[in-house]
Amino acid sequence: MSGRVPEDVFTVVSADGTRIGCVVDGGGPPLLMVHGTGDTHLGWRRVRGLLRPHFKLYLMDRRGRGVSGDNAGYALEREWDDVAAVLDAIGDINLFAHSFGAMCALEGILRARKGHLRRAMIYEPSVNRNISNPVRDQAVDDMARLMAQGDRDAVVELHLRSIINVSDDMIAKQRSISDAWAARLAMAHTMPRELLALRGYDFKPERFSSISVPTLVLVGGKSAAHGQETARRLHDAIAGSDLVALEGQGH
Repeated sequence: MSGRVPEDVFTVVSADGTRIGCVVDGGGPPLLMVHGTGDTHLGWRRVRGLLRPHFKLYLMDRRGRGVSGDNAGYALEREWDDVAAVLDAIGDINLFAHSFGAMCALEGILRARKGHLRRAMIYEPSVNRNISNPVRDQAVDDMARLMAQGDRDAVVELHLRSIINVSDDMIAKQRSISDAWAARLAMAHTMPRELLALRGYDFKPERFSSISVPTLVLVGGKSAAHGQETARRLHDAIAGSDLVALEGQGH
């Protein structure tokens, strides 16, 4: 036996009947955290302990991974419904979201019932990242092909190397964290489907001008130009939002 204490899990049912789970930890005002592509709630391990004394954390697993269920009829809109369902079920909640999860969170805010969100922190939402980038396009197509062949390990490695641009040393370090790597393998099928679907997403920042809660738009000081441009456009669209660059940080 591993001796690991079972996680406390909060679940909701999304609009299409898919069960969405959040690992719950800590105490204080609720904070929903939504991860990006290629990750699970385990991706918050380095900040979880720092936040636990100050917030009741709801570490959401997006559909197809971890403590959440899945549905064969995948569409971006279902991911947006998932975030909205969690926001509505908990209520009076703060939100922090990263990358693909940040895009889902922005859309989820528009679908959630008003008055259930205190404030939002949005870190570099992934929007149209595959358009006009033949190298990235090829990597995503290769991930889909490898997934069809059942090679989950190759899908995860290709995602890290060619989509996130992680070094070989960092990939080796990721492999050494056995539970996190196993979680990545289990949800490898979600990576190509999300990135393929993202090709058709049209980012129109003015759509988010109705967000009226205090909003912090975050960007890494070392992040690529497209991430910084997206953050600036989002900040311009949301009245009263703050834009903060985290120096020394990337995507």
